Amino acid sequence: MNEPSTSVEVLAKASVTRDRPSRAGAASPLYQVVWRWHFYAGILSAPIFWIVTLTGALYVFQTELSAWRDQSLREVAVGEERLSYDRLRELAAAEVGADELEGIVVFPDPGRSVMFIAHAEEHHAGEAGDHDHDHGQEKHRHVYVDPYTGKMLGSKIAEDDFFAIVLDLHRSLMMGTTGRILSELATCWGLLLLATGVYLWWPRGKKNVGVWVPRIKGKLYPVLRDWHAVSGFYFVPLAVIVMGTGLFFSVVMGSAFNASVKAAGHWAPKWFAPAVSAPVAAQTRPASLDQIVATFLSHSRGTDDMIPIRFIANPKHAYKAFLMRDDDKNQLRMVSVDQYTAETIDVVDAADNPFLYRVRVWAVSTHMGKIFGMPTKILALVTSIALFLLSVTGVWMWWKRRPRGRTGFPRRPASGAMPMWAWLVIVIAAVVLPVAGVSMLAVVLIDTIWSRIDRARAES
Repeated sequence: MNEPSTSVEVLAKASVTRDRPSRAGAASPLYQVVWRWHFYAGILSAPIFWIVTLTGALYVFQTELSAWRDQSLREVAVGEERLSYDRLRELAAAEVGADELEGIVVFPDPGRSVMFIAHAEEHHAGEAGDHDHDHGQEKHRHVYVDPYTGKMLGSKIAEDDFFAIVLDLHRSLMMGTTGRILSELATCWGLLLLATGVYLWWPRGKKNVGVWVPRIKGKLYPVLRDWHAVSGFYFVPLAVIVMGTGLFFSVVMGSAFNASVKAAGHWAPKWFAPAVSAPVAAQTRPASLDQIVATFLSHSRGTDDMIPIRFIANPKHAYKAFLMRDDDKNQLRMVSVDQYTAETIDVVDAADNPFLYRVRVWAVSTHMGKIFGMPTKILALVTSIALFLLSVTGVWMWWKRRPRGRTGFPRRPASGAMPMWAWLVIVIAAVVLPVAGVSMLAVVLIDTIWSRIDRARAES
């Protein structure tokens, strides 16, 4: 195989071995250091990265796929007259038990069924373990009712839904808080992989093939290397957006950002504080469910709004619901309604919240590909698949190039290979990405201990 140019050799993680260091690496100690970190980060984070990228790609079109799959539960023939919501509640209670009903989900679209949310069962410790699901230890049954005939269309357990499992895998690897930290770690290292990858790709010559345009013919290894390096460079902007906004969901960085928002006084108290009804006489009867629902529906912005209303038992509280479109946090509208008069208490759109909290909402919406509708969903899907393929080709190159019976891991560069500015960049990266920073210290410690053991063996 001909010696590849410096420009195209950049992201070929496996071509640096203990026996045959690359020509580019030999010419630049810093290049060797960056390449080594890129290699190890890519190999060690690959399994988690594959899970996160594939589940992310699946979840992008969750709304559309769920609507297609659940047509028999969601869609009904429009009749001349609807049953009252109070009557529908009675029918649902007869199905699952009055004490189990927790809320109702209604839609302005006359062709949609009405969905009731009921408490289903508790997870048993032996079955679920300490998974720290979003709903704690509870499960919820979604019961679908035809509002014209009162017919039970079916039901399902929300937490057992395919896309609920996909989301759990994406967020926490189905391992609770531990999984969320691992996912955050992989995301942080993904950003570092992009940064080191750009450094390694950076053109050091004037050739176009393998730098700006990948090869499509030739031996497998050079083709893989080109597509890994060149396509990786072009996807960097989108990948940074997807991974960077994903950190707003994370345990460490997400919690730190939320704390900063609260400290700056930019939290959204009206969104989270319980709504309170106006004081009334002790024997005052609450408004009917039909009156409550009618008020919420009057604030809908179109037939595609979803309005989940939680039933309340506290006589002082008011009804509160977040009107949603396509589960897009950037389009949430909070409406609170007095439980006795059925009058609107407050309406707060996402755009009405303080600036820093809106940044959080924008980030969540952007990460899910919903910020500008279908175009950004497609971009999110393509980016997720591209990140998966970049990781796969990196591992593939290492596996194909490694010497028989050996790991093919890059050797440790000589001490003093890192200039002062490079150390400064590492410190900044460790502060900005603290989970990655802690893991860097762990890797350096392990690497130092291992190299000393290696040296002692060689001298003995």
